[in-house]
Amino acid sequence: MRFVNTVVRALALILLCAAGSAALAQDWPARKPIRIISAFPAGGTTDILARVLAQKLAEPLGQSVVVENKAGAGGIIGTDAVAKAAPDGYTFLLGNSGALASGLSLYPNAPYDPTKDLASIAIVGDVTIVLAVNPQVPAQSLKELLDLARAKPGQLSVGIPSVGSIHHLLIEQMMKEAGIKLIKVPYKGSAPAVTDLIGGVIHIDLDNLPAMAQFIKAGRVRGIAVGSPTRPSFMPDVPTFAEAGMPSMMASPWFSLVAPAGTPAAIIERMNREVVAILKSADIREKFEAQGLNPRWSTPAEGDELIRTELTRWAKIVKETGAKLE
Repeated sequence: MRFVNTVVRALALILLCAAGSAALAQDWPARKPIRIISAFPAGGTTDILARVLAQKLAEPLGQSVVVENKAGAGGIIGTDAVAKAAPDGYTFLLGNSGALASGLSLYPNAPYDPTKDLASIAIVGDVTIVLAVNPQVPAQSLKELLDLARAKPGQLSVGIPSVGSIHHLLIEQMMKEAGIKLIKVPYKGSAPAVTDLIGGVIHIDLDNLPAMAQFIKAGRVRGIAVGSPTRPSFMPDVPTFAEAGMPSMMASPWFSLVAPAGTPAAIIERMNREVVAILKSADIREKFEAQGLNPRWSTPAEGDELIRTELTRWAKIVKETGAKLE
């Protein structure tokens, strides 16, 4: 009898929690503004995407949507804040591949597990990466840059827009493959790295094209190679890494909207519908593509699978290159 009573109480608790979640989802989002956390500084690609979504989501949800920047530790700080937030549908993260996958192999004591502590809403897109140099660097091509680095070991500096990012691991891979040594300079995001590249504080930067495109067009930095399958239509003179002889550098950092684990399924499904509708709209596609952003969309399940797959992929590269926090 005691066992039966225990089972009954457990079932009652489950039903009560389910009823509470259903009531929360039905009321949502009437109670207060929604926050989208960007785990990187203002002006970078993650922040740009978060603000586009916030602006576009406000109308269909009938509620204000604000972006809050929580930068630091390669996106770990902001991502952890969302992982530990109440799963009530009022806090989301516009996360990227670094803090959700590639960087976690460099942080063995990371305070969250994205496969357990976060729930995907939708993949938002990916971005073309570009290797660029300050105009004072006497290299017009990837071959010339690598030759220069070999001739001056440990004398050229390269910006890392975020420790643990795909950019960071690709830099490690390039150094190992090409047999070169660069001074790695970590930053908290793309914006400060690009600023220092323009100012000549660093010689090289591997960064997101949206953060770099306007400065390449203006001649303030020189594009060396891009990580996309084809050359960007608005920068036809910059070759792909494959064309430049280093196809292993082909990769695309990605972005995903996620929520704290335990967020009611009805809220996740509603957010997914709204986000996918935004990404499919012609004006957003044109706006993204003009900046080197590639809009993508997915189901929540596909977003979760991307995180699991990428965790495995980049853990292998960290092991092969010996990359570590410095």
